[in-house]
Amino acid sequence: MGDSVFFSVLIPVYNVEPFVGECLDSILTQGYENLELLVVDDGSTDKSGILCNEYAARDARVHVFHKPNGGLMSARRYAIERARGDYILFVDSDDSLLPRAFETLDRAVRESGADCVIYGARSDAPGGVLHAVNPGPLCGQVLRDRRQVTGIVLSDSTYNALWRKCVRRNCFDGRDFSPWFHISRGEDLLQSTEILENAESFLFLEDELYLYRYNSSSITHSVRFTGYRADFTLDEFVYAWLRRLSLFDEADYARYRDHLLDTLVIEIKRICRGCPDREDRNAALRSIRDAAFYRDFLSKGYSGASGLRGVLNRRALQLLDQGKFDALVFFCTRVYRGR
Repeated sequence: MGDSVFFSVLIPVYNVEPFVGECLDSILTQGYENLELLVVDDGSTDKSGILCNEYAARDARVHVFHKPNGGLMSARRYAIERARGDYILFVDSDDSLLPRAFETLDRAVRESGADCVIYGARSDAPGGVLHAVNPGPLCGQVLRDRRQVTGIVLSDSTYNALWRKCVRRNCFDGRDFSPWFHISRGEDLLQSTEILENAESFLFLEDELYLYRYNSSSITHSVRFTGYRADFTLDEFVYAWLRRLSLFDEADYARYRDHLLDTLVIEIKRICRGCPDREDRNAALRSIRDAAFYRDFLSKGYSGASGLRGVLNRRALQLLDQGKFDALVFFCTRVYRGR
């Protein structure tokens, strides 16, 4: 079987004092020695950086870097530049790896030779444990069709997360993502385009290796809609990237559009339900309808979900297109009650 795989585990840290110790312990206590932890303290103002230094003093596998705050993507790119491992993993500092994660990945990498391994995760979300797992037919096979894998990832947002991916280090080519360091939602997908472009082979595992901690105060769960304006920067980036690589045909773009519109209706419902001021709410909805990306790509039509959900999504989008925002609010709050 040969020597074990050398893993670089990249952990951005910002004001996570209550959680970072559990995160580091989940990695260091697995009994897997051939790894390095690159911990980037991104300008924490609590004791997170001090706690990380204490771990580094006790364990030579831990390397801590302190830098001014630059955001999550900035911290991750900083760590990627310094990684020495054969493969790179991403772990958020308020999450943890489940037992035997490295043993499982070591075996999977050495047996398959895949450039990117995509594994399952679970989340301790309110109301119970949620599972993000790979479909059975995908598991265990190495896929080499970049178009197929890209379609899978772009059609299901659970695949966006970098922390579901173990990636050969040379799939990161040093490209400059600094113009997008300001992005606080969706940066995982943006960086995943680099992996999708450079990896030649992908392995989907059935194993759940990652535990995601639901944190209501995190970037992902802290959106406010007062003063909200639509920002399709990420979608425009991905669309331009797809066009540049000529990966998709028109049928692929139709499926991708449907996925984006399904996601957008969820956002519209959140605005209608979460923004109490009518003027602010209408301005937010208008900013979506009038955005160039919506006009040029999304407004071409929805042919997505079948059944009741598809009917409801189509109606919501019709009301948006017609500018009937009060009717849209009524529809989203009184008629379309689900997520």
